[in-house]
Amino acid sequence: MTGSGLVAAGAAHAADNRCYITASSAKLRSKATTNSTAVGVAYKNNRCNDLDYTGSWVKLRMTTGNAKGKVGWVRRDLVHEPTVDTCTPPC
Repeated sequence: MTGSGLVAAGAAHAADNRCYITASSAKLRSKATTNSTAVGVAYKNNRCNDLDYTGSWVKLRMTTGNAKGKVGWVRRDLVHEPTVDTCTPPC
């Protein structure tokens, strides 16, 4: 029954949209491009929820820090999206 355990873990991961900023700072952009307007700045370990994806960008709603409540696009390499097995603080 190992297969059924893997399905449960996959289902849990799909429902987990928590994330946090891994860079020292990351600009929240109005669109998924570096040429778009910055709508805020998030700092390392600020928590967020991911909302959408396009290419190497992720749309976030910030849940902690100075940008709390702001929504914007951030390069995906500046964000950690934890899985069920590898969640590290401040998850």
